[in-house]
Amino acid sequence: MVLLSFHVRHGKGFVPDLKADDVTLFEDGKPRQFTIFDSPSTAGRMPLELVLLFDVNPAIPYFWDPTDVFRFIPTWEVSMTRQLLEKQDADVRISIYATTGQKLYRLTGATTDALVVTRSFHGLLKTRFMAESGTDILLTLPPKRDTVTDSRFTEDYQTSNFVSNENRGWPMEAAIGVLNDVAAAQDKVSRVMVMFSEGIGATTTLPQDIGVHALDLGIPIYPVATNYQRHIVAGYPRNLWRMRNFKDLGALTGGRAVEHPSIDAPLLLNLLESFKADALAQYVIGFVPNSNASPERHDLEVRVTKKSSGSVEGGKRKAIY
Repeated sequence: MVLLSFHVRHGKGFVPDLKADDVTLFEDGKPRQFTIFDSPSTAGRMPLELVLLFDVNPAIPYFWDPTDVFRFIPTWEVSMTRQLLEKQDADVRISIYATTGQKLYRLTGATTDALVVTRSFHGLLKTRFMAESGTDILLTLPPKRDTVTDSRFTEDYQTSNFVSNENRGWPMEAAIGVLNDVAAAQDKVSRVMVMFSEGIGATTTLPQDIGVHALDLGIPIYPVATNYQRHIVAGYPRNLWRMRNFKDLGALTGGRAVEHPSIDAPLLLNLLESFKADALAQYVIGFVPNSNASPERHDLEVRVTKKSSGSVEGGKRKAIY
């Protein structure tokens, strides 16, 4: 099954009531049929999964302190989780992942169990909980990417050493690992990924590497740049460059980015409710490809039939089928 999500914006708001005849799906530049059309006004919408990834790398003096950044952890209540999971137009599920160093853990797969989600939130900074309760997912470097060497500073910000490099983890690789993990389900579910991180990793992997992968899978990303005490500033240009590239993942994949120095429980609830509302305002179209055909890579794009209907946000991906 191949799914493609998108929003249609008119003015400052999203258009909620387009019909299947109002959009055209293009495959390699030519119109093709689709059999799935899920819209904000569809009765019995497909389930929505909020995929949450938290960068909980150990504290780095001056630059990073996960305990201070993720202030919601000790005060998060099960009633808040229930609010997030409350059914509106679609069943809502939550999955939670955590990355630290070169490790990635799935703390819970997609679930509607508020107690399980709440317990996972509370265990985000507990190494033993993550190791014993989570599923360890192997991280690897993408092709042509490497670790950043602890050497001199250069003007090639991608490969240059940067302040705090030696203490950074692999958040970019973790994001790719999460995308691969959720995509393995091959189910009829709409997904958005929310990533909480400064976006600063100790490798040459770029956020664009994640973005290309997310576009291939049709999963929008909502980067939450956790700029600890707003210490990532112009005085640390290589760090700032990495964080800004991370934030660009939002526009690149059809999501949107925000920046906060710390996240308490009310703010986390507000952010996730806002991202959930965005996801419920999106359209999803799809089809089951011909299983007898030889797999090929295809470019897919959604366009509105009439420009007066609005403009498409997202609605592009590559897929192999």
